[in-house]
Amino acid sequence: MRICDVNNFYSPTGGGVRTYHERKLDFFAASAERDDAYALVVPSDRSAITRRGAAMIVELPAREVGSAGYRAITHGRDLSRFFADFAPDIVEIGSPYLMPWLVRRALPRPTATVGFVHADYPDTYVEPALREAFSGLLRPLAGPAARLASHHMARTYGWMSATFGASAHVLGKLRGLGLRRLFHTPCGVEAREFSATQRDPERRRQLGVADDERLLLFLGRLSGEKGIDLLLDAWPRLAGRPGLRLVIAGHGPREAEVAALVARDPSVIRLARVEGRREVAAWMASADLFLALGAFETFSLTTLEALACGTSVLAPDSGGAAELINNFGAGSTFARDDPAALAAALVDAPPLRPPQAARLRARIESDYTWPAACARIRDAYEKVLQAHQSGALDRLEAPEGWWPAQMSPSSAANDPKFGTLV
Repeated sequence: MRICDVNNFYSPTGGGVRTYHERKLDFFAASAERDDAYALVVPSDRSAITRRGAAMIVELPAREVGSAGYRAITHGRDLSRFFADFAPDIVEIGSPYLMPWLVRRALPRPTATVGFVHADYPDTYVEPALREAFSGLLRPLAGPAARLASHHMARTYGWMSATFGASAHVLGKLRGLGLRRLFHTPCGVEAREFSATQRDPERRRQLGVADDERLLLFLGRLSGEKGIDLLLDAWPRLAGRPGLRLVIAGHGPREAEVAALVARDPSVIRLARVEGRREVAAWMASADLFLALGAFETFSLTTLEALACGTSVLAPDSGGAAELINNFGAGSTFARDDPAALAAALVDAPPLRPPQAARLRARIESDYTWPAACARIRDAYEKVLQAHQSGALDRLEAPEGWWPAQMSPSSAANDPKFGTLV
């Protein structure tokens, strides 16, 4: 099978999307026994091909987007040439907006296509931006404008052969938009790197965190969609409370607000730089509570990584992070968009008990490693390709093929595959 990923969300310095593609590259690079060929097409400042066994990274010239190091392929000429040379059997489109249209025009022949929903962009980006931009007499227009983004999402993925989602949360939204050819494709974790063995008490001491203090860790992009605004609102409600230390790591548009909090509150510590997956794992394992505060995560890879480190996670009661917490029976949730509820949860969230952590670890090593995740995705590719080649895409429609064992969102917590760890 000849598989091609294309994704404008990919960045060499990016987070979860980059990890997803890097692990797929590792998986397919060692796929000689399966006779697969895998190509990842990403935006770049140059044209280049880097081979890794049976896999390769294809860099195409792209325009800079914003100031965060991202680029976007905006025309289809180079994409068309690559598709003609590589002749993919199936193409996975990892970003919405422009890329689906470019792929549709660039493919030289009818080809199976799947969309992987890495971002719930109507709720994560469009709705908050409209709420902020529309004021006064224009405010009533924000709701209808946000609904247009949802209609765009439905049209974007509706023409594809199938759509992949890493959580029941995002698949439920897609089903609500009328999509039916849906596959549940949860992500994985580097189980050797993300482990409780990475815990390092010396890291805590270097920050001045006492052994009897709780280290609460926010490690992510300092932006509204990741929940930093909510944390900046909630933390001052705990001013002067002994025994709590907040560590903030990451970069983004809320740098100034975070710096101001650090300057006025000695209980808040700023980690200016955390480099590499091992460093991330060491800080996660050394924390007492990891804060995954994005309310619309399509999976929340950082939640899975922190749990793999034996660290409890606190998340809003919606989105992929809450789903992982509820499915594993490990961690805590609080009422979304409620800073008072977050403040209370920062105090009350319990750590993972040793028996919980042990069962959770066994479950992750069994079902949530990256090789296991990539094998599930490859199996889904085969089903989609067979349906495409036979002209029977209706075989992929719900209930079969989009939720494990005909699972519905409301019954997810009761399915044996998702039983809680109590």
